[in-house]
Amino acid sequence: MKRYLLQSLAILALAGTAYSQAAPGGEAPLVKVDMKRATPGEQGTPDFSAGNVTMKRWRPKKWFELDAEFEIKVPQDAGGRNGSYTGLQANIYLVFNAQTKDGKYEAAKATLTLTSVPASESCHLLAYVSPSDLRSILQRDTFTSSTDIRGWGIEFVANGQRLAGEGNPKPTAGNIWWEKTENLAFRDGVIKAKSETPFATLFGDYDIEAKTR
Repeated sequence: MKRYLLQSLAILALAGTAYSQAAPGGEAPLVKVDMKRATPGEQGTPDFSAGNVTMKRWRPKKWFELDAEFEIKVPQDAGGRNGSYTGLQANIYLVFNAQTKDGKYEAAKATLTLTSVPASESCHLLAYVSPSDLRSILQRDTFTSSTDIRGWGIEFVANGQRLAGEGNPKPTAGNIWWEKTENLAFRDGVIKAKSETPFATLFGDYDIEAKTR
């Protein structure tokens, strides 16, 4: 089973760029997505101070963070370099180095909807997994992204069409590993948009506002 999973995780090279199709009626403009890079890692729980409250003593823990950098282009009749696009979604997939009792690898997936993406500039999308969810999956308090994340993938979608994406292990054309679910036990609600975490007020305009669908 382990060998089968490793084979199925050696996968889809989504094209870095592609054009979407207009929605029925032509109301959605064509959009091109150029996937730059995606970086998995760790973030400590932010520690804020506030007045007029009795502060609590607590120990900051580690969150999983995926930082995806990309750029979009829209046609001139949709604003060109000065335009933006509101119909973009990101599907995110994670596989953890933990197994269920029946031998499947623990996994998570989520769809994030981006509110408005400016064209022709570097954009970032941030997604997180909380310390409590990591503990539930890994059955321990410690977390290290490089060893506890077995695989990750992200794909950008508009009007139901996959536009661009990236993954590790790297995907190969026609064989998308996160669609091969036989050896994966997916959990919903684990991957969160930044707005749903303590990081919501951080990083200013670094990342595009998003929400889980």
